[in-house]
Amino acid sequence: MKNSRIVLLDVGGTFVKSSLGIAGKGALEGTFMSTPISSDGSAEEITEAFREAVSGQMLQAEKSGYVIDAVCAAIPGPFNYKEGIFLMKHKFAAVYGVSFREILGDVISADTALAFAHDVNGALLGAVTADPSLREGVVAMCTLGTGLGFAYAVDGQVQESELGSPARNIWNQPYGDSILEDYASRRAILRFYKERGGVLAEGEDVKEISLRARAGEEAAAEAFREAGRHLAAGAAETVRDLNIRFMMFGGQISRSFDLMEEEVRKGLPESVEVCVSPDIQGMVLIGASSLV
Repeated sequence: MKNSRIVLLDVGGTFVKSSLGIAGKGALEGTFMSTPISSDGSAEEITEAFREAVSGQMLQAEKSGYVIDAVCAAIPGPFNYKEGIFLMKHKFAAVYGVSFREILGDVISADTALAFAHDVNGALLGAVTADPSLREGVVAMCTLGTGLGFAYAVDGQVQESELGSPARNIWNQPYGDSILEDYASRRAILRFYKERGGVLAEGEDVKEISLRARAGEEAAAEAFREAGRHLAAGAAETVRDLNIRFMMFGGQISRSFDLMEEEVRKGLPESVEVCVSPDIQGMVLIGASSLV
């Protein structure tokens, strides 16, 4: 249908970012909304936030004469992406085992299609959809933020587990005295900075460490470099095993990727090309739009 549109959702722990979109093309400019959500909230609070996000987009669509035929969501796991069922216990625990369709209820019609992607898979799907050069060989997406995400595609096909999660993880890979995510994530950089005598005021975070690094503070700069060294050391085996030719980095911390880039490049095999995804949000929404 010429006037059909889809609702796109990028689900985080504190906000649901949404927009109207066109299948396979991504978001429609001027339709972005951000709805607060508490992943630690009650089932009623979580349900209300999702319904508000979707109904807000449907109202926009109605005013523009569009018909909504699908809702496509990029959402972190654990989640049953095939059936649309929440399986998280650390986030959204109050709706564990509940289906997304049940949560939306009568906000959508019975024939509205629902489709889901793991957020990192969604970002990679958006990248390969937008750039034909990424549809040959093995390419990967690594996201750096609160956690450490990883997904890869072979000849343009994002590889998934049986339930739709990334086919291979690196966040929980044994590394050092724990797992790789403890050495390459927000908490890792905060720890490295503290170990070097760095002190943050209440409310300050990795962003402030990056600003100090750019201002010439060695403790801050070394915190990023150390995270880069560990990330490369931990990911190198996966890069070789999968024969990855191109690796993109995205996520909040990747905005400061230049502070660790040299260490990452030195630690990864020379055969892999490295870059930063300039618009991870846009890639996620393009990926979500490609699910239908």
